[in-house]
Amino acid sequence: MTTLIAMSAVWAVITICFVTMLLYRRSLTKHESDWIPLTDDAKEDKAIEAQTVIEMKTNKLTIPIRTLGTLSVVMLLVIMGFWLYISINTPPPIPQ
Repeated sequence: MTTLIAMSAVWAVITICFVTMLLYRRSLTKHESDWIPLTDDAKEDKAIEAQTVIEMKTNKLTIPIRTLGTLSVVMLLVIMGFWLYISINTPPPIPQ
């Protein structure tokens, strides 16, 4: 039973990291704008640079987010399989 608790704790940590990274990426893309001012060269360059930085940060997060999401689902399936295995192989209590 302690194995099941330990696996559940690992799953919880992985899932919390996954959700945290999703929220961080969401906050980054919230600051992304659809237009770049074309009036002043300095403002235009600054806006283009800011957009480029945001895109680079969000692209860096893609692989870790996919990895953590997949790992979370796999761990959940392993926990459910382990729980089912224990349930099937444990005899019921004897009535008195």
